[in-house]
Amino acid sequence: EYFRYKDQIFFTWNKSSTLELETFIENIREQHQNVRFQKFISTNVQFLNASIENRQGQLYSQVHYDSNMPRYTLPYLLGHSKSAHSDWLRTALIRAVCHCTSVDDFRQERIALELTYLINGYSLLFVETHIKHFFNYFHAQTMRYSRNQNTYDKFRQQWFKFVEQRHELSEQLEKFNNNGRLIQFNYIYDFGPRCRFNREFDRLWSHYFQKHPILSEENSKIILTTKHFHS
Repeated sequence: EYFRYKDQIFFTWNKSSTLELETFIENIREQHQNVRFQKFISTNVQFLNASIENRQGQLYSQVHYDSNMPRYTLPYLLGHSKSAHSDWLRTALIRAVCHCTSVDDFRQERIALELTYLINGYSLLFVETHIKHFFNYFHAQTMRYSRNQNTYDKFRQQWFKFVEQRHELSEQLEKFNNNGRLIQFNYIYDFGPRCRFNREFDRLWSHYFQKHPILSEENSKIILTTKHFHS
């Protein structure tokens, strides 16, 4: 199995023969002589923000942090910072559950994220609301304090499926966009039931345009995004 990002690539190798591995790499070099590359063979690798390791034949991973970067800081984000940091926290939690094979590592990562927001001035209510929403997404409230590895593995698989579905949706949106069928609306938002508004908008759009040759739900895709008063 291999993973690639721009000009970086790594793959896992579960055969015991070193000669087979060297032969495999040399075959790649011969087939792509115009591509220059350096090879590094190790039982562990840091790839993007993941640390991946072979621990006695078992694939082990966790979130990787650059030792030269400050630990408890939030990223600088453009636009409405509170809204952007809300999205970033959700993304960081999803990253944690996908990267951490161990329930204890995930627990430590979740606590570190909570501390990061508290240190940077966000209220306990803000942190609690977002953490609860993350676990409640799959009705797994007890997972927040659980250290049961089997339960965590099932929880983790649900998020893997979620990420896969999100990638599939992204590909669908790209196809709609390439065909000129992706429509985006912005509306001013400060507070209130945003999800309820979006659902009602989708219902009304579907009702009035269900038979339209271009604007029907089957032939186009609507994206609703919010703009804040101070953005």
